[in-house]
Amino acid sequence: MVRPDARHDDPRSWPAWCVLEGGRDAFRVDDPAGQVGLAQLGPTTFRVTRRFVFTDAAVLEDLRARLAAERPEMLSIEVASCVERARTFPLDDAGSDLASVPRFLRWFESSYGRHTLAALIHDRLIGDAPNDGVLRSDTLSDRFFRQMMGACGVPFLKRWIMWTAVALRTRFAAGGFRRVLVLVWGLLAAAGLATAVAAVVVAVGGTGPFGLGAGVLSAVAAVAPFASSPLWGRQRGASLVAAVAVPWILPPAVLAGAGYLVYLGLERVARAAGYR
Repeated sequence: MVRPDARHDDPRSWPAWCVLEGGRDAFRVDDPAGQVGLAQLGPTTFRVTRRFVFTDAAVLEDLRARLAAERPEMLSIEVASCVERARTFPLDDAGSDLASVPRFLRWFESSYGRHTLAALIHDRLIGDAPNDGVLRSDTLSDRFFRQMMGACGVPFLKRWIMWTAVALRTRFAAGGFRRVLVLVWGLLAAAGLATAVAAVVVAVGGTGPFGLGAGVLSAVAAVAPFASSPLWGRQRGASLVAAVAVPWILPPAVLAGAGYLVYLGLERVARAAGYR
């Protein structure tokens, strides 16, 4: 007996995700109202209760082309199968915290929003070991995440910053030489930021290191991101995005993190005093 609310198994018959206005058709959901349900499993963990698929044709075609280029040994039908699995969120009992945004960065972006479904799919594409997901390429999975966010209307700079964050995780998780290169880049980035601060100090009347003027220091700070970007390999664009974002994201993030630590300390004191 067929249930009255049963949907055809062809995702093309599913309604568009109801969150996106203006006729955008980035996702389709196996729900009459286009809603993706969540069942809460724990304080910060949820289970998705409706299947959904990513549908933007241009992004999917780009993914097929890039996967075929990276895996020339795969037949076209195998590439198509991988892309089909990558764009589809099936139902199971696995939990998710939606987008893994640290608490001290949630002033910039929440753990849910236009990026939610893209983040859920991306989580499925990243395995326990590097390059262990459906696409066998964490770098390609990260790029797909950025493109899905673009199709959902996530603003340009925000989606590139979020891509930079997952790209950093990918390169660090790879271990070995890639992790070393990321650590080296981090040291160079800190030096570049210090150089930029020194340039400002000199410009307002201070003294530069080794007698360097504000112009020279500014030039070094401007060139440093481009010089260090090859340390990110194919994700070198993330280095440039980080160079733009870190100077204005880092200060409020540090303040927010410090404030959150104070809050946790006060909660600990309250529990020690017997307040629950």
